[in-house]
This record gives sequence, C-alpha cells and structure tokens, in this order.
Amino acid sequence: MIAIRADANKEIGTGHIMRCLSIAAALQEAGQEVCFILADTEALALLKSKGQQVYVLHSDYAQPEEELPKLCELLESLSPDYLLIDSYYVTPEYLRKLGKYTKTAYVDDKNSFPYPVDMVINYNIYGDLLPYREQAAEEGMLFLLGTDYVPLREEFKNLHYRVKDKAEAILITTGGSDKYNLAGKILEKVLSEASLKELQYHVVSGMFNQNLPMLESLAEQYTNVHIHKNVTRMSELMLRADIAITAGGSTMYELSAVGVPIICFSFVDNQEQIVETFVKKDMVCMGGNYLTQQDALMQDIAECLRDLIADKDGRTAYSEKGRRLVDGCGAERIARQLIMSV
Repeated sequence: MIAIRADANKEIGTGHIMRCLSIAAALQEAGQEVCFILADTEALALLKSKGQQVYVLHSDYAQPEEELPKLCELLESLSPDYLLIDSYYVTPEYLRKLGKYTKTAYVDDKNSFPYPVDMVINYNIYGDLLPYREQAAEEGMLFLLGTDYVPLREEFKNLHYRVKDKAEAILITTGGSDKYNLAGKILEKVLSEASLKELQYHVVSGMFNQNLPMLESLAEQYTNVHIHKNVTRMSELMLRADIAITAGGSTMYELSAVGVPIICFSFVDNQEQIVETFVKKDMVCMGGNYLTQQDALMQDIAECLRDLIADKDGRTAYSEKGRRLVDGCGAERIARQLIMSV
C-alpha cells in the first residue's frame, strides 16, 4: 500500500490533492493499493467521488507536528510501503518522525530545507535547477526532478490541438479558491475594452471559490461569459480554448501538455518561480504579479491578450513549446519509481 498525506481547503486550494490524485491513479493502474490521509473533511467529498479510500486525522493542516501521534498510530496500523507527503507546512522533525514508520516521499515546490526523506519529487520547470543533491539530508535519496515528472491525469495524453487563425475562445482559470476574486477582476477589465468585450470567455470556478455568485451575475449580464463548475474533463475545455489566462501552478503544465497559448500571472509566492521560469524560456506571455501590482495587473493581462489575438505565429510558437515540455506521462514515471524503490 502507498499512503498519501495531503489536504485541500479554501485557504490552500485543491492543487496538492489534484496532483496526488494523478499519482494515485497511476499507482492503482499498476496494481497498488492507495489510501489518502487528510487533516480534516474539506477534501473528503472530492476524494470519495474519485473512489479513494480516506482516513481523517481531525487535525490542523497548518500544524503538522501536532498530528504526529494520530498519524503515527495510523501508520502502525496500515503498515504502508511508502508515505507520499504533499504539504508546505512540513518540518524536519515531522518528516524524520514519519520516516521511522515507513519510507517517505515528499512532493516539493520550494526547496525550503534539506528534506529527511527517501525520495524528493519536484516536477516544476525549475526543479532540476535546484541544489537538492548537494543538500541531500540522507544517503541514497532519490530525486525525481523536472517536467518529465509532471503528474497529469490520463486525459492529458496524446491530444491533438490546433491553433486557429482567429482567436475567440478565452479560458480563465485562477485556482481552486481564488480568494482575491481575480477571475472576476479579469472579466470586468476585458469586458470594458472595446477590442476584447466580444470574445467568448470561459471561466473555471474551483470547488472552494467563494466568489461564484459574482461570476454567475456577470454571466447573466453577458451572453459571452460562461462559468464552468465541477469540471471533470479539463482537457476537453482546454482543447476548445484559443488562449488561456491562468495563475501559475499545475494548470500551466496541463495547458502546456494540450498546447494552449498561455498568459500567466502569480498571486502567491510559490507561483512566482514557475511563472518567471516559463517567461525566461519564452514559453508564455507574462501577465504579471498580483502581489506587487494589485489591480494594475488586469491592464497588463488585457494588453497581453490583445497582442496574442493579433499574433497567430506567436500563439503557434507557444503551443509547440508547451507540447515539447510536457508529455503527460509524469504520473506513471513517479508511480514506477515508488513501486521500484519499495
């Protein structure tokens, strides 16, 4: 059995759980039993809808050391071959303690400290540039680094995307919670621009989005605004998009695998390096950083959108670079390494 310790809620969104679900599906396809371990019940319905076995610790997701007695007792009972951990709140002591009960793997984005685990996974575009090996906390650690390990769902394999002469369908995605209502602010800006207001806008509303009533109100006012809730086949929505406006994060890798030209921005610190590296590699159009620009970001996004609409060659170049970056097989590669190292 492989156990997975991750959470999703209104504060941290759904990214950790979603990428772990991709890995779980690949493990199960390979014949492995999988279970999820949550701090609370906020992601319980999502995981149950995916047919996953779930244990709830009834702990505080932001205080992981406090859950150690319950978690260690559960690990003793389950005796998993591996524990896959995906949380920004881990501490060295937390990881060391769990390592006494089973092998541990950590899904990382930040390289915050030398992780005392058996395996580190950082699939980001900058993952293989970070000094994990030089800082290794343990001998014989495994490192799965770079975009070969992006854990996408099966639906993102072998897709056929076409860059159209005329860009009309714009996808807007801002994460599972969108606490700053960025989707709403982007919509208000582009709908106020004469050259952009007639485009078709498709907005993905995450399961923890508290701004949904405002978005639905805009959709009632404008027939070219479409709100998509509880999306189960994101690849199909992406295939119909001519341009995507997206926050930094796992969605950028999904869009790259499909081939959708991207306008990206960041609104939390862990997104900045993703966005900046994509920009440095000339793979996306940079919208900006909400943390430093605030509402001025919307103007930059609108300008990027105007530029991309007018530049089919630029959209084609972004599309081709994205598809070369991500092949959709990363979850299988992670699953294979976990199984082989048991």
